[in-house]
Amino acid sequence: MVELHANERLIIDQLLDRGLFTSTITAEMPQNVATAVTAFQRPLVQRRVTSYLKELLGVAPYNYQENLLWLAGPGQLSADEVHVLLATLKTVLNEPSLQANADERVVATQTIVRQVRSEVVNLDEKLILRLIRQLFVERFKLLTPERLEQAASDQEAIIDEYWSVSPDFASFARNLVDYLQAQVKKPALTELQQVNQALLLQPFLSPQTTPTLWPILVAKRQVIAAQWAQLQRFELEVGADYALLLDRQRQQITARPYTVALAVARSLGAGLPEDQLNQRIHQVVAQLFGSPQKVAVGQVRAALFDNGLALQAGQNVLPTAIAQRFSVQATTEEK
Repeated sequence: MVELHANERLIIDQLLDRGLFTSTITAEMPQNVATAVTAFQRPLVQRRVTSYLKELLGVAPYNYQENLLWLAGPGQLSADEVHVLLATLKTVLNEPSLQANADERVVATQTIVRQVRSEVVNLDEKLILRLIRQLFVERFKLLTPERLEQAASDQEAIIDEYWSVSPDFASFARNLVDYLQAQVKKPALTELQQVNQALLLQPFLSPQTTPTLWPILVAKRQVIAAQWAQLQRFELEVGADYALLLDRQRQQITARPYTVALAVARSLGAGLPEDQLNQRIHQVVAQLFGSPQKVAVGQVRAALFDNGLALQAGQNVLPTAIAQRFSVQATTEEK
């Protein structure tokens, strides 16, 4: 495996986190990202980035006019997200105001949402707007809310009435179409690539949850650890009955449902009947915060299972080894 340089690591980090790396340098772009964009114009850098991801995970990014798209990571799209994504691409690309004036790449938010709603009829406008913001504004950063400069005594206000459209929007659309067409024929993965994909996509691996991959991981743990170490970001941790990929860039989770879920997992002991789980959640909330609190039980249950803190075995809920790696306490403000 090639030894990655700083620019190449940054490009791969962006693909892992956003699924996208664009070629246009903007005034707001951090200097290290702008440097990586310039570096990516060199064919050697493009080959090294592609080679690393292909060898590690079996999936190479799609490259159109030096814009990369890679959606094989944790940010894989649901069916509704794909539908909204495609409808938004079509709507924005066909927007008359963009075609009439190439210099002012601005679209009206409500116009886009209503047009997308006419194609994605199973979702309401509120949900469509939220998905567009999540995908195009926050994740891919291809739409930017217009900023309104107010008087000096006021703080800057951000309004969502209009979006400015990235110059890379059309390239992204081309890449996405190629990507979706290629999903019909997914490449065969080696054993190591299967393990690496599982480490990236799942909270943890264990003999119980991934019995086929577990012996491969144990036998090849040093090779796998060395592959991920290239990014200077991930560390493979393998215990007696679990393995997980530690991400040094992951922020500490402070969301209340996750905090409660972690405490619930640590309280499970040898296990708990599933029909007693909701009661246990309420008990743990009272213990954590000193008094009953408004906590959405459904969100706690989702955090419990989605983060690999517990698993269901028949009619019982069992803790995993992951829960014991963490401590949990309520802050003074939460009590």
